[in-house]
Amino acid sequence: MIFFKLTSLLPSLSLLQSLSLSLIFIKESYQRPGATQQPLPFAPKSPFADAGTCNANGIAPVVDGFPGTPYKVIPFTETFSNPPLAQAKDTVCRSDGHCIKSFDINVVSAQKRPFDKTIPSCKNFPPTWFLTYNGSVPGPTIKMPTGHESIIRFKNSINTVNGFFKESFDPCLPNNGRSGRPFSVHNHGSASLAPYDGWAEDETCFNEVKDYVYPNNRPNTGWYHDHALHITADNAYYGLAGFYITSDKKKDGGCGELWNLEDIPEWHMILSDKVLDNKCQLFADPLDIHRDDLYGDVNLVSGIPFPVMNLEPKWNRFRILNAAVSRPYLLKIKDNNMNDISQKLCKIIATDGGYVNTPVNYPVEGLLIGVAERYEIVCDFSNLKSQTLYFWNDRDTKIMKGVPYFCNSHLISKIVIKPTVGKILAIFNPSLNLYEPVKPIEKTLSASDIQTAISMANAGRAHREFHFGRNNGHWTINGETWDTNKIAASDIGQNTWELWRISTGGGWFHPIHVHLIDFFLVKRENPISPLSIASNGLRTNEFLSSKDVFYLAPGDTDYVIARFGPHKGDYMFHCHNLIHEDDDMMRAFRVTNSSAGINAASAKPYVVNKLNGIIYNNWKYSDPMLGDTNAKPVSKAKAFNRNLVSETLALNLYRIFYPLASDIKLMGGVFNPWQSRWCPLR
Repeated sequence: MIFFKLTSLLPSLSLLQSLSLSLIFIKESYQRPGATQQPLPFAPKSPFADAGTCNANGIAPVVDGFPGTPYKVIPFTETFSNPPLAQAKDTVCRSDGHCIKSFDINVVSAQKRPFDKTIPSCKNFPPTWFLTYNGSVPGPTIKMPTGHESIIRFKNSINTVNGFFKESFDPCLPNNGRSGRPFSVHNHGSASLAPYDGWAEDETCFNEVKDYVYPNNRPNTGWYHDHALHITADNAYYGLAGFYITSDKKKDGGCGELWNLEDIPEWHMILSDKVLDNKCQLFADPLDIHRDDLYGDVNLVSGIPFPVMNLEPKWNRFRILNAAVSRPYLLKIKDNNMNDISQKLCKIIATDGGYVNTPVNYPVEGLLIGVAERYEIVCDFSNLKSQTLYFWNDRDTKIMKGVPYFCNSHLISKIVIKPTVGKILAIFNPSLNLYEPVKPIEKTLSASDIQTAISMANAGRAHREFHFGRNNGHWTINGETWDTNKIAASDIGQNTWELWRISTGGGWFHPIHVHLIDFFLVKRENPISPLSIASNGLRTNEFLSSKDVFYLAPGDTDYVIARFGPHKGDYMFHCHNLIHEDDDMMRAFRVTNSSAGINAASAKPYVVNKLNGIIYNNWKYSDPMLGDTNAKPVSKAKAFNRNLVSETLALNLYRIFYPLASDIKLMGGVFNPWQSRWCPLR
């Protein structure tokens, strides 16, 4: 049964009545008999949930008011594999070797059977409905070499006539001359121009296409996901998410990786949780049970429930993304005796914004990963031949206040270490640093900037303050809900840095995401629970780590510093608990002329060269609803061919990252901190 926001239905009373009847049916369906869950062989009962949740007597288990799946769940019956890679359509290059790749992605509803082994009762029902990118859940991994642009055409082919997703939403309504279920695509972790950033109201309707152009200017683990207004949680829960990786690997077209990472095998782990109804369809009830949070009892790893990961006894690299709607994960690796061995095996090598300067020890309390956060870790299994381990979701009731743990919520995947190793045995070596990765945040924020920000934070001062709270039944920021015409911060100077003070009350936690920029956390007030504190209340994995999401725990006040560049335009910031975002914990900020900023003097290093009036004067692309780039009916869109790709490259949209040879000459040796690095594609 599909779910959606009440705000989308207000114009239609009959549709609202239909929704109410559907929800009543769902709730009643949970009372129908189904097989009960059984305890795991190695754990007599869940260490977190009441034993009754594993033996529900045919009724869906309920934990803290959240229902689980009403059928027997058997973990570790599926084998893990990485999501498929998206295949580039065309590649066009400039004379200096900077290139652009094109990808064609169709957003379509599809039926799949991922649960038949894990939940045997699902074999008795039709396949589960999903929303997909190119028919894949999660979407195919888009992998780009650092220093080269991409253009991606997303087409809306969601069937709203005969399929499962029949509801239409504003702006895709007949009175607008459009139809269907809209989507907007956000490349999360990309410094995209505003019209390509996935503005919530820049939506694509049925039988329309929109082309997104991305810079890929520095290596990182990003992801692409839906961002449609008021139905982001719906679309993402049903499958609209996938990895977007910008790689430095030579084999991917990059210039080379540091720390001997080139040949260490990678595993792409997209974490999420789901709950099924008695027909084995994804279940959610945003008008009642899930009005504040959505939690499920089946953990998926890249679309596979509780998988078995067969790994060789050597160094392995894991790119980890939390793509759940609400659930945070506290990740550990445990052996077969339930001993935590994470610190002995693993190092953190990258966060949202890319590589850390020095590999970080794995936190003693576990690696807390809020919704939308990404981490890369490397782990050495060379001394664990033929052993069985577990990726384990631990629990901290203070930081993760109110998060329900079902019978199997502590389980993510089983790791089976093979008895022998293959021919390639790459050894992680943090002292081997032949290739320095591009790190814009370190070029644009000096040690002096950061120290000034720390001094301000220690004095309780900031350039702006935002409180994430709840008012009149809505999730709010500074007491306000989303309004596309009401900008929360309209005077942020381009290429100035600012310190933001962000707080919340003691009843909730929020993963906070700021579009466009990477930032550093510089201080946390009221830190609770973690043992691994590096400085100023920050966890070791947060200290001087480039982030675009951070976990605002109950009662926290956090300070973040960012250089707001390089683009002008309107961008969103919001809670990434998607239920909160949809209702309506999201606001916008505007990056404008540097002289208009409240910290205007901090832009001086960026306005001294002759290119200032050229590469920073991008007013046309400051409008996130730019008509030239909006979605268009398939019949009116330009053919997506090599000519269009060449035209796009010639626009030099990301000239700040990829200056022409003549630009560099004009600068006369003045340093451009935003400039990327590229190696010609072979």
